[in-house]
Amino acid sequence: MASLATCKFFASGYCMRGENCRYSHEETTVKPQVSVSGKKQSEATASTTIQDARSQIACYHYSRGNCRNGSTCPFSHTAEKQKKKAEEPDLDPEGRKDYDNFTRDFGGALAKFDVGAQVSKILLPTDFSAARIDGLPLDVTAESFVSLLKKKGVQLLPECVRIRRYDDTASADIKVDDPTFAKEFCSKLNAKTFLKTKYPKMVAHHVSAGLQPGKNSHQIECKKIQCSWFKPSRTVSLHFGSENIAEKVFAKFNSKSYKVLGQPVRCQPPSRRVASRLNPVAWILILPNLPAKTKEKDITSAITLSNHMPRKIEIGEVNYDVEGEEASAIVMSLLVKVGPIEWSQISTELGGKRAKAVARYYEESDARAAVISLQEMPLPFCKTLTLTIQLISTAKFKVASSVFNAVQGRIRTASQVWDEQHLKFKIYPSAGPKQQYRVLKIEGEASKDVAAAKETLNEILDGVTVMNGDKPLWTSSLIGNGTVFQKLKKIQQDHGVIIVRDKRKQEIKLYGPEENCKEVESIITTIVGTESDNARLIELKPEDFRWACNGGFRMITTALGENIATFDFVSRPRRILIVGTKKDYATALKMISKKESKPLSKPVTTKEDCVVCWGTADDPILTKCNHVYCIECFELSCNAASSSGKNFSINCHGNMGKCQINFSLEELQEILSSKAFEDILAASFSSHIQRNPQTFRYCPKPNCAREKDMRGVSR
Repeated sequence: MASLATCKFFASGYCMRGENCRYSHEETTVKPQVSVSGKKQSEATASTTIQDARSQIACYHYSRGNCRNGSTCPFSHTAEKQKKKAEEPDLDPEGRKDYDNFTRDFGGALAKFDVGAQVSKILLPTDFSAARIDGLPLDVTAESFVSLLKKKGVQLLPECVRIRRYDDTASADIKVDDPTFAKEFCSKLNAKTFLKTKYPKMVAHHVSAGLQPGKNSHQIECKKIQCSWFKPSRTVSLHFGSENIAEKVFAKFNSKSYKVLGQPVRCQPPSRRVASRLNPVAWILILPNLPAKTKEKDITSAITLSNHMPRKIEIGEVNYDVEGEEASAIVMSLLVKVGPIEWSQISTELGGKRAKAVARYYEESDARAAVISLQEMPLPFCKTLTLTIQLISTAKFKVASSVFNAVQGRIRTASQVWDEQHLKFKIYPSAGPKQQYRVLKIEGEASKDVAAAKETLNEILDGVTVMNGDKPLWTSSLIGNGTVFQKLKKIQQDHGVIIVRDKRKQEIKLYGPEENCKEVESIITTIVGTESDNARLIELKPEDFRWACNGGFRMITTALGENIATFDFVSRPRRILIVGTKKDYATALKMISKKESKPLSKPVTTKEDCVVCWGTADDPILTKCNHVYCIECFELSCNAASSSGKNFSINCHGNMGKCQINFSLEELQEILSSKAFEDILAASFSSHIQRNPQTFRYCPKPNCAREKDMRGVSR
C-alpha cells in the first residue's frame, strides 16, 4: 500500500484536523547538506548536528492538549509555555531586598542579633504570654483598641495586637514578652466594670503563646501572597438561526482559533432559546468576561469565516464601573487590615482578564490569615465577583557568581522539573559590593514542592567534598598559599571546575559538571597523597607582632619568596604561617628573633592587600570603613569571633588591628553569601549559650545535648 502524502499543514505546525486528517502526520526527516571536503562522509555526518527548524515552532496540537506524537513530535512542546511565561507580568522585577529583623529561630529559642552579629536577646516560649479577645466590632483596629486600653491603664504597643475579622465580628490576638501579662489582663477585661458596657459581647481568653515567628535558615518562607480579580467586563450574546453554525463557532472559540481583542474566550455550548420554526435566532452562544471596551466590531473581526457570522450580536452592560487604580486601592485596603505590609506590587494595565497583585507581609502569620479570611471574598465594588488569593512559599539563595557559573548547567536541568510543578525559578543580576554574587529564588503555591526544590538546589550548591576514605581529604599545607594551593588553582583553570578550600572545616569542595568533578577529585587525591605536610606556625609575642607590623613581615616574604609566608592577623596570639621547607621555617624564626629593621623601598602594605593575610587580596571585598579583605579571610575572621576569648562580636581588623569598628548586620549580610551569614549567626548563638551556662542550658535528654542540635534550650 502506497504511503500517504505528508500533510503540509502538519509540517507547518497547525493542522486543525488532527487524527481525522487524511494526509500523513508522520515525522519527516530533514536531510542536512553537509560539506565533506577533507573527511569521509560518515565522519562529517557524525561530527555535524543539524537542529530541525520545526523545533522552534510551537506545536498546535500540544497547545490544545491532543498531540499524538508525544516526545517524538518535531515541533516544540515548550515554546507555548515559554510564551505564556513571558506574557505573565513580573510583579517582583528587581529582586528587591526583603526586610530582615535579624531574629532567628533555633529550634526552641528565639535569638535577636545586633551589630557585630552579637546576640542581643534570647527569648523562650516561657517568656511570652498571649490573650485572645473575641466579640469586637468589625471596624476595630489595633491602634483604636490600644488607645482604648490606655484609657483604662493598660499599656500596649500596636505591634503586639493582631486584628482578625470574620463575617460579623472581629477578634484581637495580643502577645507580649511578659509571662505574667495575659492572666491579669484577661481578668480585667472579663470583669463587669471593665469595657463590658462598650463591648457587651467581648470575652477574653488566656491562650498558648508559643514563640514569636523567627526566620529559620532550613525552612521556606511564607510571607508573600498573590491575589487576583476580574477586571471590568461585559457579556456578549451571539444569536444564530442554525444549531450547526452555533456549534462550529463555539468550537472555534474554545479551541482559541477565534479570539476577542487578542484574548481567548472560554464559553459554554450554545443553547436553544425558544422552540419555534419562525424564530430566526433560536440558538444563543454566550461569551462571558470580555474586556469592558469590547464593541460589536471586535466580535465581527474575531469571527473570520463569513458563514459563521451570527444573525444578531447583543453587547451586555459592564459588570462594574471602577477604575483600575481605585479597585487596586480597595483590594490593598483589605490586605492591610490583616496586618502590616512590607511592600506590594500591582498590575492592572497589562493584558489579560484579571488584575493581579502581590504583597509581602512582615509576619508569616498575617500572610496566612489573609489567605484564610479573604479567599473567595465578594469584592466590595462588585458583589458578583470574588477575590482569589494564594499563599506563596519562597526559598532564596545568594551564592558566589563563580560557583553559580560552574553549576548552572545542573541547576537549569533541575529547573525543568520545577517548571513542570508550576514553580517559578528566577536568577537575578549580580549582587554584593563587588557584584560577586547571584541571587536565586524558587517560588510556588505548593510548599512541599518548594521545600523539595530547595533541598535539590542546596545539594547542588553544597558541591562535592573531596574524601579520603570516610573523612574529608585535607592537608595542613592548604592553610597557606604554598605549592599545593597553587597546584589547585592550576587544576581549576585546566578542568573548568571551581575548587574551594574551607580552612575552618578543613575540607575541599568542587563545583562543576559531575564528570569533571570526578576527574579533578582523583587528581587532587594524588597530589595531596604525594605532598608531605609542610605547614608550620610561628606564634608571635607582642614585641614580635609589633616588629612584623613595622616591616618585619615584609622582610620575611622578601627573603623566602612568594606564597611561602602568610600573616594570620585574626588568631590570638597572632601567628605567621610558613608553608615551605624546614630551611624556610628556620630562616623566618631567625629573622623574628633578631628583629632586624631595614628601610623598605615600598610600604608595609598596599591598598590592594588584605588586612588579615597581608597578601594581595583574592576575590577582594571593600568594607564601609575602607579596608580590603580576601572574601575567604573575611569569612574566617567572622568565624574566629567565637574563639576570641571575649563575647562574640565581629570587628574590622584594618589599620593593623586598630580599626575595630563593629560591622553592622546589614553590611555582613551584603558581603557574605546567604549560607555563610546564617552560619555566623548560628555560631554567635552557640557561643552565647556556652558563655552563659548559669542562664541557659541544653536539654539533657538524648539527642538534645549535642552541640549542633539547638533544641531544648532553657533557662
